[in-house]
Amino acid sequence: MKHTFKKHLLAIAIPAVFSTAHINAAQIDLKQTELKLASQNLGATQFIIKYKMNKHQIGTVMSTSTKDLQDKAKNFANNFKNNNNLKTQYMRSMALKNHHVISVNKKMTAIEAQKYMLDMAASGNIESIELDQMLQHYATPNDPSYSSQWHYSNETSGINLPRAWNNATGNGVTVAVLDTGYRPHSDLVDNIVGGYDMISHSLVENDGTGGRDSDARDPGDAITRGECGNDEQGNPVPRTDQSSSWHGTHVAGTIAAVEGNGQGGVGVAYNAKVVPVRVLGKCGGLTSDIADAIIWASGGSVSGVPNNANPASVINMSLGGQGACSSVTQTAINTARSNGAVIVVASGNDGQNANNFNPGNCSGVVNVAATGPTGARASYSNYGDAIDLAAPGGDQRYGNNYGVLSTHNTGSNGPSSDTLTYMQGTSMAAPHIAGVAALIKQAKPSATPDEIEDILKSTTRTFPASCSGCGTGLVDAEAAVLRAKGNTGGGLNVTETNLGASQGQWVDITIDVPVNTASFTVNTMGGTGDMDLYIQAGSYATENSYQCKSTTPTSTETCTITNPTAGTWYLSLYAYSTFSGVSLTAQ
Repeated sequence: MKHTFKKHLLAIAIPAVFSTAHINAAQIDLKQTELKLASQNLGATQFIIKYKMNKHQIGTVMSTSTKDLQDKAKNFANNFKNNNNLKTQYMRSMALKNHHVISVNKKMTAIEAQKYMLDMAASGNIESIELDQMLQHYATPNDPSYSSQWHYSNETSGINLPRAWNNATGNGVTVAVLDTGYRPHSDLVDNIVGGYDMISHSLVENDGTGGRDSDARDPGDAITRGECGNDEQGNPVPRTDQSSSWHGTHVAGTIAAVEGNGQGGVGVAYNAKVVPVRVLGKCGGLTSDIADAIIWASGGSVSGVPNNANPASVINMSLGGQGACSSVTQTAINTARSNGAVIVVASGNDGQNANNFNPGNCSGVVNVAATGPTGARASYSNYGDAIDLAAPGGDQRYGNNYGVLSTHNTGSNGPSSDTLTYMQGTSMAAPHIAGVAALIKQAKPSATPDEIEDILKSTTRTFPASCSGCGTGLVDAEAAVLRAKGNTGGGLNVTETNLGASQGQWVDITIDVPVNTASFTVNTMGGTGDMDLYIQAGSYATENSYQCKSTTPTSTETCTITNPTAGTWYLSLYAYSTFSGVSLTAQ
């Protein structure tokens, strides 16, 4: 194949974590501490410490059992006294080596928590300490109703899913859903395998079992006004009574509701299996439980918990809270990624910069924004350069049935009957991406977490409406699956670098597309200025003559052509303003 390069002119009309190595200079962000303390609301205050082995222990570490090290950490914590003589209690060890959960016998103010962390770090017995933050799910439940799942097939704002099913349905892939657990909904239960209740705190668990167990079913997370304490302004949390959300069941149904059973809807990857991991209960879920769940879901070991018999290739976390990424969460994510799991996270529903919300701001995750029925960013969705891409999360300002339809339960407190319900939120957007990730994994079983993320982001299509700060584009399930199968150009692999033109000029590149090419994608990136991409077969593209266009206000553009005719195609870059140093790929 070949390509040419030429120009033609056209007239236009115009820290939350303390390390003992830096204890003397340590600074705690008061606002971050207040936010994380306000979210915890457990009566006592919990922290995560990394216990430090003394120099004389390091030489004998191979002969020192895990229990011995745990006992040393437990003895240190239970006997630790800070200057205010607060009582510290050892709670448990974590899956991360030498990491432990401890509790103090009161709900602290931000200043008290700062002082306590500084005193503990100064003891010389720990490597780091952080608050055990409580995270919440992202969603607003709505009354049940039924209509089509527009978010899959709508030509404007859907994810182009039905055509993807011609090549992959998720068969052989396991997705872990870290959430409120699941209900054995008749349109979901056949795709549920294994699972675990990872909640360790008695207030949060709400199932009367006294700790972690193998039953991941959701008993409900209804809460009454003030049951979760007060926020930093002294307001009761929640301010009004809240019914059970059945959040995990809804998320799981979007990923893998059963197809072809004559009832309900269908999941994005309807032949995938879901491992439910219960980490959210009354008032939310603790970082320590979530970190252990991330490791366990990916096939890692957690003390006191049997190994996961169904390690997940994809992990969905439709949960989060304000603040920087926890170092404990980041380490757990790194472990899961090394075990081969790609991690998909909802960016949050605060309509704010996603950089300020974890775990979406952690490294190595796929952070998802939400769009509505027009393809524009939903007003509630977080945004910014921490976002990787977007998927439909619903926008019920257009009507109830413009939420995302999935499996649910009618119970206000405890479980009752199966139903389908529309909900909206980035919690609903994330499982669309997790489902497409499962399709990619089936199409390319060897795909690594980085490869899956790259395929997701590089095959998106241009937003049909305004979605600033929403990543590379709207997820395109068919384009992603075809890229994973290696059918995105029949060997087409064109790269141009250092492209540029003055305002009003065009740069044209021609490529020869072989017979039987399923699709190809053109991406531009880098450089400076603002240019638009137009693609057409057989002749130069213009602003009024094209088969695909991408016109973001930057030099980053993408266009995908499916089922292209064989022959010469023209890739035309229009200089909306002078641009330079831009690279282009066609694959």
